[in-house]
Amino acid sequence: MSVVMVLSQSHAHLQGTLLPRGFFLGLGLIYLAALAVDRLAAHWRVPGAAAVLLLGFAIPADVLTRVHPLGPVQVETLHRVSLALLIFYTGLQTDLRRIRGMTAAGLRLGCVGTLIAVAITGLALMLLAPLVPGGLPPAAVGLAVCCLGATDSGALEDLLKALGHSVRGRLGHFLQFEVAVSTVVTLLAFGLVAGVLQVHRHGDHQALHGVLASRLPEQLGAVGVHLLSGLLAGLIVGAVAPRLIDALVRSDPKLLLVAVALAFVAYGLGQWLGGGGLLAVFVAGVLLSNGRYRINRFEQQALGRVMHPLNTAAEITVLLLLGLLVQPPALITVLPLGLLLAILLPLARLLAVSVVLPPARFPWRDRLLLTGCGLRAAVPLALAVSMTEELPHLRGIAPELAKPLAAQLLALIFVVVLSDLLLQTFVVRRLLPLTPSGVSPH
Repeated sequence: MSVVMVLSQSHAHLQGTLLPRGFFLGLGLIYLAALAVDRLAAHWRVPGAAAVLLLGFAIPADVLTRVHPLGPVQVETLHRVSLALLIFYTGLQTDLRRIRGMTAAGLRLGCVGTLIAVAITGLALMLLAPLVPGGLPPAAVGLAVCCLGATDSGALEDLLKALGHSVRGRLGHFLQFEVAVSTVVTLLAFGLVAGVLQVHRHGDHQALHGVLASRLPEQLGAVGVHLLSGLLAGLIVGAVAPRLIDALVRSDPKLLLVAVALAFVAYGLGQWLGGGGLLAVFVAGVLLSNGRYRINRFEQQALGRVMHPLNTAAEITVLLLLGLLVQPPALITVLPLGLLLAILLPLARLLAVSVVLPPARFPWRDRLLLTGCGLRAAVPLALAVSMTEELPHLRGIAPELAKPLAAQLLALIFVVVLSDLLLQTFVVRRLLPLTPSGVSPH
């Protein structure tokens, strides 16, 4: 009997490793399938993010378990590395020299506009929570809407590539800048809300208003530490990066290696100084993209070009990960609520765009285009995975309910993001012929 068990265990793993049989085969096939559906989505003129999300959802959970079980450590590692690379690429796409005169408007839309859209979405989710069996605790609602705050440059690039158009001139750079700012604001808001609503060991009996009064100053201080540590780490890495690139880089492959190493150094230094790793990665990316180099070809275009494949890999990984984690029973229970939120979210963004952008400088057609390009994909989905890690520690959520609640919220964000990608693609497709000043065909 023991011999049979040993033989079965030996056949269950690759010889000389702890990896299960079929690991590399399954992993390779999944990524090849993701690239295939991405190409098919471009042919159908829809964002590839939507197709990859559906692919992840379509892969049976038992097949993935046989290839390799996704434990908490693997999930956290995948989503943190992917999120850091996505935010680094967002920083690299931020060209401050090309949005002069529009920086203040970009900051208003990225900061105030994002908070307006998140507040409206949060209020709507609170009112619509009875559509979910058992309802949604206020703490869970607050954290879930923070995940939906950030727009996504990868989804925007996918959309415009699929439609065969590009946003021309300063409006395109304005969009990229707004994406970067909204991402940073969403990260900070997510951390603040998670910190304020965490259960305090000595204050479990407090009502929500008491929690806000006692924890808000403390968490605002923690956000300040994150900001300072992230800015400091990003500035340090951004200051030495041009000299390192000039000294070490003589080809694009080496530029890729140096850029990835700098991103990891920025993240690690930010975390070590006070937990601002993601902000540090973004600041370092901005400084690298706007830096001056002795070797002219290693400017922003080269940095963005060599990092684009890794950004694509990180985006596909996050999309597949969330699709794999979504449970079909939870999806069915949140489907009506998710579809309603997918309609309300663009309306909230349209209101935010109308409030913060002056009509004199941004005609209604440009504002409609900015609304339609407010796509959400990999960054919100990566935050959704972080949300599942925070739920058991939030006030008002019993530990035994945290797991089913996390499944519902993951499914809800899946429905909202997928529906939003398809809905806003339809809207932008109708807007592009009407906005010759903002877009032009390739």
